[in-house]
Order: sequence, then structure tokens, then C-alpha cells
Amino acid sequence: MLSHIVRGFRLGSLLSLSLLAAGWAAPAMAQVKLEHKFADGVKTVTHTNMKIKQTLTLAGMGLDSEQDRFVISTSQNGKRDADGKIRIEQKTDKLTSTAKLPGGLNLTFDSDDPNKKAENPALEPFMQAMRAAVKSKPVFVRDQSGKVIAVEGLEKAAEELPEELRGDFNPENAKKTANQELENLPGKPVKAGDTWTRNVDLPLGSGQVMAMTVEYKYLGEVKEGGKTFDKIQAKTTTVSFSIAENSALPLKVTKSDLKPTESAETILFDRAAGQVHSTKGKLRVQGDLNFTINGQALPGKLDLTIESEAVRQP
Repeated sequence: MLSHIVRGFRLGSLLSLSLLAAGWAAPAMAQVKLEHKFADGVKTVTHTNMKIKQTLTLAGMGLDSEQDRFVISTSQNGKRDADGKIRIEQKTDKLTSTAKLPGGLNLTFDSDDPNKKAENPALEPFMQAMRAAVKSKPVFVRDQSGKVIAVEGLEKAAEELPEELRGDFNPENAKKTANQELENLPGKPVKAGDTWTRNVDLPLGSGQVMAMTVEYKYLGEVKEGGKTFDKIQAKTTTVSFSIAENSALPLKVTKSDLKPTESAETILFDRAAGQVHSTKGKLRVQGDLNFTINGQALPGKLDLTIESEAVRQP
């Protein structure tokens, strides 16, 4: 998933009042350029942990759910062609997921035993979706600037899935998400204290979209594990939820009055490699979320917390 989430804290600075102070402050004011790089033949392995806790209250009834997910993924760069395009294959090496769902239902998936059936047959389509995720090896085609211009192989992986579960395998959604990650960097040289804002759409499948406004702040260089990284923190300032008119879902959104009541994420960027080294964050969204189903009003409230951590492996 956007992957992954969004960014937060701040760091102050001191004004220099003497020549000595100015001398100390000068290195912090140096500008740096943060940009993604996609070098030939590079292999990247990432470990991602995610915890999701949600209470959706509909017509006064609370529906609680929780999910823990762990993913090991590999990205393998090919070689640029004469036009400057590069093909990057992504695959899931490991996927484990445990979920507690409303009604006392439980769902457990482990890619080491992918063909294990769901305990409740009604949940088997979700097991199918995770099997498809493990089997798929989508190829992201990037142009010379790094922008994704095509995603190949996703639709085939989703051929046997119900329509409402194909959202995660939509190549246009995957392309949009990948390009949003590319655009999350400032796009111009920055110094410590500089900020920028981005609009982010998170596709949730079946026409569902969570739209967010994210404020980023560059905090300068930090050292971790003997390496130097650029530190970025940010926070989500607005959130809204919508369902497309052509969605396969019978629900329609009539009110989305959501607010990010807690938001912070830290990003460490490896400037030399042109890659994100790690992200760690938490986002909590609360508020009214009302629907209609077959013309009948369904007032609701949402309390959603997402915690995630992704680390690029040595």
C-alpha cells in the first residue's frame, strides 16, 4: 500500500547573533537536492510492518476490526533501453496477515502455506486476493525522468478475483500511487527548515479513495548505523473519503467529515542511493462518515488508526 502513510514533527533553528554563531549555523543552511534514482541492475529488499485498527459505527452499531501485516518485498531494476526507459520488477517474497473482523471472525494468511483455506468460506475471496498478491510480479516501466508510464502484469494476477477485490491489482491505480511517491520529494533544492505540501490519493479498491493533504518538512542530515541520511518529517492535515459513482459497492458516501487527530511520520532518505531508507509513522483518522445503501440513509462514524514501518535491508 502507499505504501505506505504520511509525515510529521518539526525542528527549530537559532538565529546567529555573532560571527562565531554564524559560522556554526552556515553548514545547516546548505541546500541539498533530494531525488529518486533508478540505476541499472539495482536490487532492493524492503521489510514492512503494518497495524490497522478500525471502529466503524453504522446506525449506532460499532464494527471493530484489527489487522497485522508483515511483508518482505523485492524490487529488481533491469537495464535502461535506448529511449531511457527502465523496467523494474516487483515481487512479494513473504506475506503474513492476521485479522480480527466483526462478528468474531478471524482471518490468517501465511505465504509459506498459501493454499490453506479460510476457516469461514465467506472469507475465502480475501485469501484469494492475498494468494494473487504473492504470485504477481508486476513490472513498472519508468521513463528517463523516473516517472512510471506503464504497469504490466497486474491485471492477469487478478483475473480470478471478484470484481470488488480487484482494486489492488488495477494498473492505473498502481501507476498513480508510484508516481505520487516520486512526487513526494520537494522537487527543488532545500535546506533545513524548508517545507512543502502534497495532495495524496490512496486507492482502497472498488472505487474507494482516501484523499489526504500532507505537509513535509526537511530537517537536515542525521547519522544512523554509521551512514548519513536526510531526515524528513511531515503530517497529514486533511482527510476525506469517497466512493466512485461506478463502484461495484452498493454504498454511496453522503458525508465525509473526517479529521487526522494524530499524524506523524519520519522518513530517512539515502541521497547517495536515491532511495528511501526507512519510514515510520502513525495516522489516526476520526469523524463522521455517512452512507446510503439502496437509497436508505446509514449514518456512521469512523475511528481508524494505521501504524507502519518500512526499512530497506542492507
